[in-house]
Amino acid sequence: MMNELILQQQVNRRTPPAAAPPPKPQKAGAYTVLPQGQNNLMTQIKQQPAPVQRYYKKKEPELPVIHLPRSAPPPPIIDAPIKPLRQKQETSLDQESLPPRKPAGITRFTIIALGSIALFAFLALNWSQLMGAFKVSMLPGGVYHLEPGADLGIQENLANYAGLNPPAAEEEEEEIPLNMIETFAWEEYTVKKGDNISKIAANFSISMDAVIASNNISRATLLKVGEVLRIPNMDGIPYTVKPGDSLSKISKNMGVPLEVILDANDIQSDNILPKTALFIPGAKMRKDDLKLVLGELFIYPIRGRLTSPFGWRNDPISGVRRYHGAVDLAASTGTPVKAAMEGRISTVGLNSVYGKYIIITHNDGYQTMYAHLSATSVTQGSYVHQGTKIGEVGSTGYSTGPHLHFALYKNGRAINPLDFLKS
Repeated sequence: MMNELILQQQVNRRTPPAAAPPPKPQKAGAYTVLPQGQNNLMTQIKQQPAPVQRYYKKKEPELPVIHLPRSAPPPPIIDAPIKPLRQKQETSLDQESLPPRKPAGITRFTIIALGSIALFAFLALNWSQLMGAFKVSMLPGGVYHLEPGADLGIQENLANYAGLNPPAAEEEEEEIPLNMIETFAWEEYTVKKGDNISKIAANFSISMDAVIASNNISRATLLKVGEVLRIPNMDGIPYTVKPGDSLSKISKNMGVPLEVILDANDIQSDNILPKTALFIPGAKMRKDDLKLVLGELFIYPIRGRLTSPFGWRNDPISGVRRYHGAVDLAASTGTPVKAAMEGRISTVGLNSVYGKYIIITHNDGYQTMYAHLSATSVTQGSYVHQGTKIGEVGSTGYSTGPHLHFALYKNGRAINPLDFLKS
């Protein structure tokens, strides 16, 4: 059809129309009626072309062009892997189109700032202690000179050991008022009538440990009038160096600062020979040893009448002279019997000689025996405290009447209980 249209246009252009004017078209409603042969759609299109509407696109403003200098480096390309999320989250198109934000971190400037603040705080809090370790002096020419000052650590250690307040930094020049850092020395004292260890210790402002240990006193009640005692000029106890000992080891075992031992004994080195006699300021005796000397290690198991002492005696039944390695304390049947010292029940037995009896094992090789009991209230292997009821007085076994046979042993050898019982 397009070929016909083109051909017809070419014919119309080459052959002009006849001289007679063409008939006028007539309108019929919305359509135009042309003469015969011309009433078709293509003819109307050619003769009455539709008006052309032109749309002009709005011109956008041009953006200024920024020319970077040649020396500026190109922006860095970040090619960091992005970890996938465990659960996909719903985001808007605007959020998905934004580039990932770089996580905030601690910069070098932040680290330097925090370190500077911490250093300033440390110096502010410890300035007095730091400066206390130095002496500042002015040299000719206005030059400051620092010299090591007194060792406040040693002084504080000594002060704490003596129960004093540590010295202030501005008072490092002053000496600590401690008698224990003076050189140790002995003085003599003659026991007078009415004296006892407690009174003598109080007069010299030292402990009973110092008086007892310095004079090898085994029993406080055996102190005699006219006896000459050695009294130390400071509180503490003597110590004889053993093979393998060192001053550091002695200091640790005794709980006394090494500086105190060195000063009191005027020693310059940690090396010490065996059998060397030292004095350990502030040291104490073992509690059991002190109680033993003071007669407080063992208590009476019952309060009864002494019917048979320790040692040789005539047997009350046969009359034969025998060695009695215990004491007999008479009391009524059923009287409670108490443990003379804390320990572990090693034996609860019964035989023809001692009847019902109990043996308790204590520290340092001591043992006690309680015999002729009417009843026992402890079991073998149990642990009892001093004063705990363990049985009742009776007359079982080889006995003439109700009483308690009480024996005390040291490393298996019988010793007189009256020398150790608290009166």
